[in-house]
Amino acid sequence: DTVVSSLSYHFRYLAEHPEDQQRLRQNPEMIPDAVEELFRAFPVVTTGRVVSQDTEMFGVLMKKGDMVAGSTLLSTSDPEEFENPEIVDLTRSPNRHNAFSFGPHRCLGSHLARREVQVAIDEWLKRIPEFRVRPGTKFETLGGGVMGMKELPLVW
Repeated sequence: DTVVSSLSYHFRYLAEHPEDQQRLRQNPEMIPDAVEELFRAFPVVTTGRVVSQDTEMFGVLMKKGDMVAGSTLLSTSDPEEFENPEIVDLTRSPNRHNAFSFGPHRCLGSHLARREVQVAIDEWLKRIPEFRVRPGTKFETLGGGVMGMKELPLVW
């Protein structure tokens, strides 16, 4: 579900930004770095953690054993780590995003997910002419541990 959700956001971005879509068509060697930036800009996983000791953060008391959710989108939008984080820059490098988490919680499938998304975008751009989101589309997103879109209607 994470790869499918990621692809929906990545293809939506490309459908809404034909100039970047064209750049990747003309320069497929850019796809790996572009995928990293798309993972940074559109992380789909919300991580859950258990509070290890009573603590207070920004006036919120959290008790040992409480579950907390960490928004990956907030961390990948940190201006101290990413210059102009609100801008999708397909050439951003280095790109130290944490869409796959870090340390002992790092996603075991991160390398496979990267490769699957790179291949999907590369093969799609080889086979499908310029595409865009179907006019009049109203997007419905799904929340939870993995964010997603209910559907992504594309036309070409």
